[in-house]
Amino acid sequence: MFAKLSLTPSKSAYILLEIPVNETPDTNLMTTIVSIISFAANIFQIAAAAIALYLFFFKRDAIKSVFSTLLNYAFQTTLVELRMNFERLNDLNASDSSQKEMVTNIFAEMVGQINGNSTLSVNCHELCVKLQSFIDNPNTLTEPRKRSLVSELREMVRSIDIQNYKR
Repeated sequence: MFAKLSLTPSKSAYILLEIPVNETPDTNLMTTIVSIISFAANIFQIAAAAIALYLFFFKRDAIKSVFSTLLNYAFQTTLVELRMNFERLNDLNASDSSQKEMVTNIFAEMVGQINGNSTLSVNCHELCVKLQSFIDNPNTLTEPRKRSLVSELREMVRSIDIQNYKR
């Protein structure tokens, strides 16, 4: 509640009057409910922290296995996408001038996938250089060269896939 106090005819000041609020039974009930809910939330937070510590110290291998599985899944997804590109390339003819652009675009996509994956970029670096040379100069690309590159890539992916399962 505010009261107005005039200091001068042109200036005025406001004084805040504090009026005590009578606590009603509803206010006490709400305060009690909030306190109980806060206490329960704190207990659940302590329990969740205890579970997290237990898992960290005693189930470390299981957690490691889950993360390893997730990383392996991401790697396998990349390999599947590369295999799909192989199939798309099988349907195209590099000697046909209308399809040559599509072949070079797929090669560019494959180079991007390989360079974006650290495992593949180390193992397939030489093949990426070959693919990049055909991307840069598509006139040198012929159907036999395309088939040779696709077969080489397919075998490299198969080899990497087998190495990945041995781990």
